[in-house]
Amino acid sequence: MKEESELSIRRINKKQIWDEVPVFCFTSDIDWASEDVISEYFNSVNELNLNPTLFVTHHSEIIERNFQLGNIIRGIHPNFLPNSSHGSNWSDIIENCVQFAPESYGFRCHRAFEVTDTSHLLKNVYNYKYVSHQITILQTRIRPILVESGLINFPVFFEDGTHLYNKLDFNLLNYVELFKTPGIKIISFHPMNFVFNSPTIQYMRRIKDSLSREEYSNISKTTIDKLKNRENGIKDLVIEIINFCTKNNLRLYNMNELYNLTIID
Repeated sequence: MKEESELSIRRINKKQIWDEVPVFCFTSDIDWASEDVISEYFNSVNELNLNPTLFVTHHSEIIERNFQLGNIIRGIHPNFLPNSSHGSNWSDIIENCVQFAPESYGFRCHRAFEVTDTSHLLKNVYNYKYVSHQITILQTRIRPILVESGLINFPVFFEDGTHLYNKLDFNLLNYVELFKTPGIKIISFHPMNFVFNSPTIQYMRRIKDSLSREEYSNISKTTIDKLKNRENGIKDLVIEIINFCTKNNLRLYNMNELYNLTIID
């Protein structure tokens, strides 16, 4: 244990590409999105060549197909909050989630909720290597963080719900200088916010609160077409961010690649 920790300390503190330039990584928390929502998500994402990391909450034939095609990589998105549909105790929740992405070795907990016991279980029993928690508000110069459990944490630079919660602008030009700074730029956006092009937190909250858990997980294309926002919203901003990366020839990494870069001696 001592040797492993000392090796991790050395690796986490060595100079890396993100100390010199911005390094982008696109991720999505699936959050029990329906197959029609996921289909709409991939209709856009696959055209953009993102190779995103999806933190999955349930089985999806569409996600499985895209994984087999090499369009995505997967992590898990366990819900450790009370009344979780993933299980009644921490071990059951993890066991349930692992079956959705058995190859995975990274996770992000639903609502970023975890405690040391869950982190230790995921690392020591289930052999997970990294987590992507700590949602920042466009924090510059983000580096990997070696946390108490021995996991490597990759904080998030931009998260759609955080942007909406803080009522920030949809015009990338207002923040573009922050996007140009060195550091890891993990971009996190949810299929529901993306597909419905949420303009506010309340907009998506109204949709969710009007549906039962079962109805939410079976949202149809008809419902999407009826309720999606057609004015400026979070999808428009995410597309702007992607176009910024393309225009500036910025290398995109997935989460596994970021982890593998971190542990290279």
